[in-house]
Amino acid sequence: MAFFAASLASGSSGNSYYFQSSAGAVLIDAGLTGRELVKNIFAAGGDPVRVRGIIVTHDHGDHVSSAGVLHRRHGWKLWMTAGTREAAADRLGKIEAEMVRPGAGLSAAGFIFEFTATPHDGTEPVAVAAETTGRRGGVFTDLGHVFDGLGDLLANLDFVFLESNYDADLLAANQKYPPFLKARIRGEGGHLSNTEASTLIRNLPGERLRRVVLSHLSQENNRPELARNCFLTGASERIRDSGMRVGVAPRHEPLPLFEV
Repeated sequence: MAFFAASLASGSSGNSYYFQSSAGAVLIDAGLTGRELVKNIFAAGGDPVRVRGIIVTHDHGDHVSSAGVLHRRHGWKLWMTAGTREAAADRLGKIEAEMVRPGAGLSAAGFIFEFTATPHDGTEPVAVAAETTGRRGGVFTDLGHVFDGLGDLLANLDFVFLESNYDADLLAANQKYPPFLKARIRGEGGHLSNTEASTLIRNLPGERLRRVVLSHLSQENNRPELARNCFLTGASERIRDSGMRVGVAPRHEPLPLFEV
């Protein structure tokens, strides 16, 4: 039962990731319109018919916007924490959702999913790890900050969509963002910078993690080449020693299906 993954869109304008096994597929977040999301599943090499449901990581619009529509239109199940369900009620509309909680598991579409609470400033947000046939991958974005135990979680994965949201110099120089917004992004409930992402991976224990896709890049405060170059420099020894593959998830287009 092979494990395939794709990014359907990644960034502040919308996020969704597609995990597929031979038993089905699950989406992690649905922050595009329903039409865009289905189109991007096909473009990535996936199949909407395989989808069994959507895991919603938290209540922000760029992660939840079409989840309710897709649930009603296609009959896809919804899984989320109780806090997310309550906070996103207006965006979700009339739904039937199954509640999940940090530290617990979920079996769906041939995967075992595990949920970890994050300090991001949503309502009861989670990061998601998935396992099938001994292979493990995850979506670790909107992390808040590098919290205790995060490195151990990542070290137990074979691949990860990892937040690399902003370049510190671009954020500091951004005249469009008021000080409170810059402080929020840099703060305990905000996002990881390019430097924080590369340092985190550089210092991981073990050598299991062999593929990193830098994700959730800010349109205003980052560039794909900045994120990639920072990572390649900051984690150079890790990349060299482990043979790690490094990519960047596009903002609007899918990153095609790859085998984990």
